[in-house]
Amino acid sequence: MIRRRFIARGLLPVATGLSLLAPAVPGSAQPDHRPDSPPARDAVDASSSSRLEIRAPREFSGIAWLTTEESDEVVQEVFLVCHDTLDNDAERDLPRLSIVRTPVDPNGIIVDELDVDFPGRSVPNDLESIARLPGRNAALLAESNAGGDDPDPTIYLARWDRDLNVEIVSAVPWPETPEPLVNVEATAVVTVRGKDYFVYAERAEGRDTTFINMTRLKVYEDGEIRFGRRWTSVPFTPPEPPDGRPASGMDIDKWGNIYVSSAYDPGDLGPFDSAVYRAATVREGGRIGASLRPVEPPQELARSSGLKVEGVGLVAGSFPIFIGDDDEDYGGLLRQLRVTGE
Repeated sequence: MIRRRFIARGLLPVATGLSLLAPAVPGSAQPDHRPDSPPARDAVDASSSSRLEIRAPREFSGIAWLTTEESDEVVQEVFLVCHDTLDNDAERDLPRLSIVRTPVDPNGIIVDELDVDFPGRSVPNDLESIARLPGRNAALLAESNAGGDDPDPTIYLARWDRDLNVEIVSAVPWPETPEPLVNVEATAVVTVRGKDYFVYAERAEGRDTTFINMTRLKVYEDGEIRFGRRWTSVPFTPPEPPDGRPASGMDIDKWGNIYVSSAYDPGDLGPFDSAVYRAATVREGGRIGASLRPVEPPQELARSSGLKVEGVGLVAGSFPIFIGDDDEDYGGLLRQLRVTGE
């Protein structure tokens, strides 16, 4: 597995160290750092032929918490992030996954783009969500089937070791779902009395309501993935944001609370809008061994006006809760939410 490291502010490859700023082209002249020269900022501002370019990370379409790293009293939360890169000529060679660490200084988040091999087709098309398997160093990565016309949308099983080396160990087609599979951006896995359940919701753009759907899941040591044939479903209707996509991200805590983000996306330049809700709960019982119960009305935890939330990630199955954003031409970001509706 090959890693390419970037920092959020400079987004420059790291060879022997991190550099914050890079000359943009055209006009690659470096600022003059002689003792009698003006400060670098003044030198750049005074010349139209030389400027420093600060770029944002690529979009974050799904996130899952991996671990907490502690060193010299510095604590960082570490997430696996997927990018909704397409399988076309323009994007085929771009990374599909990154490891992202929370900041330790003003340089911002640290992004390690990963170069991993995927089984089956050459590269995934439009990975929109990551569902970590509770208590294991493994997660499901789901293609969205954004156009609804992919004949074989795929779910991949990723595993990682103590050094966070990520490997894709298997792939299976999406199971038969209770409604036509179109634009799934929200998936999660929950464990109830030792049994795993796969949960998903379509983004349902243009509709007020989506459905949260759940079935049994078995993931074996050799990488085999099996889904149940029976589903249980509950509706979810977020009151905010207006005209938004009801489900753009999802995670489930250790007590079975399902958290869903809803997002408004009018185009690559926004303006975006989002909200995060406690939308439903998973409880023991029911015809598949676990049942869904809607939270009525949905409990709004936070609003993110100006941002398009597409990933929701809990730390070790509980708060704090982080969001990953796909703000299109503005790039991506990772932020901890201030939850006001607990």
